[in-house]
Amino acid sequence: MKNLLIPFDFSDVSMNALEYAMRFAARCEKATLNLLYISDSKMEKDKEKELKSNFEELLRKYQGAGEPPISYHFRTGNFTDAIIDIHKSLDIDLVIMGTSGAEEGVESPVTRTSRFVLEADLPVLVVPVSNKYFKLDKILLALGEDVMHDTSTLNLLLDVSSRSKAEVDVLTVSRNPESAGYSEADEKNENTLQYYLEMFYSHHSFAENEDILEGIDDYIKKHDVDLLAIMPKTHATTGSPSKGKLTREVTLKSEIPVLVLD
Repeated sequence: MKNLLIPFDFSDVSMNALEYAMRFAARCEKATLNLLYISDSKMEKDKEKELKSNFEELLRKYQGAGEPPISYHFRTGNFTDAIIDIHKSLDIDLVIMGTSGAEEGVESPVTRTSRFVLEADLPVLVVPVSNKYFKLDKILLALGEDVMHDTSTLNLLLDVSSRSKAEVDVLTVSRNPESAGYSEADEKNENTLQYYLEMFYSHHSFAENEDILEGIDDYIKKHDVDLLAIMPKTHATTGSPSKGKLTREVTLKSEIPVLVLD
């Protein structure tokens, strides 16, 4: 994992994501942090000059001995398109994004981060602004009841877990768990998990809950999980892609960072 990208606008949300990314990148030998400022339209020269000055000041603060190198970039236009474009040109391995989460009382909340996760077919690590510290000892992979549609994305999870020596718990929350752990899909998933995650795979638990998100959250709190990993089917090339409702809810409401394996 050599190139990490952080959409950055100097807000508290993006500053918190940068703090997390610095500690995350410290586990990746020779990793570079790329900060991306996206403007809706072409910037005035004075504005661009001011931003460059602010970025240079930021680099002076964070570029100490032994710290991951940081570079900054500017793009103009649509938020998602700009990230996808620079993702290709810089050969980015992972996008790390901050999020403010869902506002209290909003019925159908959407943030720029939650929208991006659904639109882009890229791996993204979402960092809630409320998450103020870095710890990566236990990861929870939340699975559905079907066979995993794209097992190659588990390579990234293995990379993250191996760099941090973090164990990976796996959880399937079911509304009808009578046959949990005994289906053909469960057996195939179990073999896949053991193959891809190697020694970092801990165990697979099954829980019953009408509210899938609540079931995941209960496990996280009970087992002191540091990172939640999900495998959305929004961009699945086999079967029927999902509409991403659960993915949106997780990225909006999770109190811990979420690794979207896409």
